[in-house]
Amino acid sequence: MNRRAFLTSMGALPFLPRLISGNPFLADSKRSLILVWMDGGMSHIDTFDGKPEAPPDIRGDLVATESSLEGVFVSEHLPRLSALMNRCALIRSITSPEGNHDRGSCYMLTGRRPNPVLTYPTFGSIFGHEPVHDSNLVPAYVAIPDAHEYARQGFLPITRGPFEVGGSPGDRDFSVKDLVPPSPLEQAMRLLQKVDQLDGGPKSESELGRDRFLDQARFLSFNPRVRSMFDTSQEDEPTRTRYGHHFLGQSCLLARRLVENGVRTVFVRFTGWDHHQGIASALTFGYPPKLTALDQAVSALHEDLDRRDMLGNTTVMVASEFGRTPRINPAAGRDHWSRASSALLFGAGLKQGVVVGKTDPRGEAPVERPISPADLFYTLLSALGADLDQKLHTATGRPIRIVEEQTSLIHEALA
Repeated sequence: MNRRAFLTSMGALPFLPRLISGNPFLADSKRSLILVWMDGGMSHIDTFDGKPEAPPDIRGDLVATESSLEGVFVSEHLPRLSALMNRCALIRSITSPEGNHDRGSCYMLTGRRPNPVLTYPTFGSIFGHEPVHDSNLVPAYVAIPDAHEYARQGFLPITRGPFEVGGSPGDRDFSVKDLVPPSPLEQAMRLLQKVDQLDGGPKSESELGRDRFLDQARFLSFNPRVRSMFDTSQEDEPTRTRYGHHFLGQSCLLARRLVENGVRTVFVRFTGWDHHQGIASALTFGYPPKLTALDQAVSALHEDLDRRDMLGNTTVMVASEFGRTPRINPAAGRDHWSRASSALLFGAGLKQGVVVGKTDPRGEAPVERPISPADLFYTLLSALGADLDQKLHTATGRPIRIVEEQTSLIHEALA
């Protein structure tokens, strides 16, 4: 008897739901994902793969210091994350042939290289979409403020796509557009239900999808308690300050509130990491500086999840579409570089204090354990407990594997 048949035969046993929820490698795992996406191409050398002994034209003007893991150097502008390295999994040897923003993002966010015929789904569209019923109408996948082109449902139905909040959670007057319903709306929706009931025939897939959206909209809009999960102002001031009163800080706080209330995937899109000019000043000046915002927001997220006993069921990844050139260009910036990049992970399904892979002394390419974006995609889904044996189906019924056969797990990072 295989595992699937065994579980099916045990379906009536009362302890099975508890067994499933506690096992990270079963398909019904209730784990959640927070993906903090550094949109534009985060420099690996200026963040998590510092090269303090490299020549000045490689290491740049930003100083790297040793973290809580011996021999691991990160930017001195990431002191809180540096102290947390012994509780994270750091992947330093991601390598890809895709050096354009759209193609690199596609590979990292879907685990597949771009295909002119088929657009593949991302993490939040693959797992966490249980059958909808009256008590399960919280969106499975939310994007803050919006989703990247390749962080969507791909060939899957639009019902697997992200709910986009819009706007900046760091703004004082932030709110999700149209979330609070106008007074006549409830009456209009009741009338729509009565009109729909006049047609007694079976509904098409598109009609069922429409009804799901309407039910979800009603659930979100007419329930003040549900609407409140999007309101970070309900957090106490020390918590909000710990995350930082800026876009990334309040977005990470909102992400924690959402997964706490049943959302399975939150995609936080932090734009502006395409630094072809003046990368040192771009990362360390402004309100707040990008590295400071990253350090404060993600470290506060780790601390908050830990304090609330949520690290055991929430997986967090900080990643980008590629790294940046080791050598500083004439404009004091770094250009696209797909041969080497880094990703920081922590939480459910992952080991702590693990470093996987190593790049050469100049940060140009992996010299230990090269890892493809597809490998990372496969590993993250495994940590989340996704059912990797299932087949996804296109609109024409064509079966598609979640990951390609030649893809490998990063076993060193998995708990």
